[in-house]
Amino acid sequence: MKHTLQELSKRNSYSKSLQKRPYVLALITSHLIGMEPGLLYLKDLTNKQCMLRISVENLPYFHDERNEIVRIIGNDDWISHQQLSENIMIDIVFLPVLSFSIVSDILSFNEQRPFVRLILHSLMTGKKVVALKIGMDADHQLWKVKGMDKGSQAFKRKLKEQMIQLKGLGIDLINEDDHFDAFLYHSQKKSIVSAETIRYLQQQNQHTLRMPSQTIITPLAKDMARELNIAIITE
Repeated sequence: MKHTLQELSKRNSYSKSLQKRPYVLALITSHLIGMEPGLLYLKDLTNKQCMLRISVENLPYFHDERNEIVRIIGNDDWISHQQLSENIMIDIVFLPVLSFSIVSDILSFNEQRPFVRLILHSLMTGKKVVALKIGMDADHQLWKVKGMDKGSQAFKRKLKEQMIQLKGLGIDLINEDDHFDAFLYHSQKKSIVSAETIRYLQQQNQHTLRMPSQTIITPLAKDMARELNIAIITE
């Protein structure tokens, strides 16, 4: 109830200037090489012109580390793992720690994992998904520092292939020294509603089309919706 009221309050009470600031939701997982680079990147992102929110996977060993994560990032705007849903206000999904398991589940479309379900939904609805690629870059200096760069060439080749697959799905992979600003100002891909969409709704015996305010609807689609008595509601 508390999180629901906070969400409604944010939707209704922010000024127009604040509403223009994109919402970035950071999904934090763990990694064998550590989480430090991702957390430090989030610390810098906290000072950017965005509304940064954080969610940590519901893993036992994260419970004791929460205070330390808050201290490093300097942000305690948390969304509990249980509260994650497709209805949360998000413009950009950010993965500061690209773990092996999250990559595997994304590529296998494991929608039963809440983080992956939210990522897939974001990709399908045109929201930006960005990930810090250090967790998949076995040639990175941090891997060498940790003494974890001795993997076989086949192992490293597999990681590179998976990064290519992630890019193919539409996920932007960045380095820890890359700036996030470009994503903040180009966070929403605009969808287009065409006459074919309206015709499909009629065939499905649907009389209402709900769409985000950024969606573009063609003049022909508007005329067809009017003729077929299909109501268009922007949200």
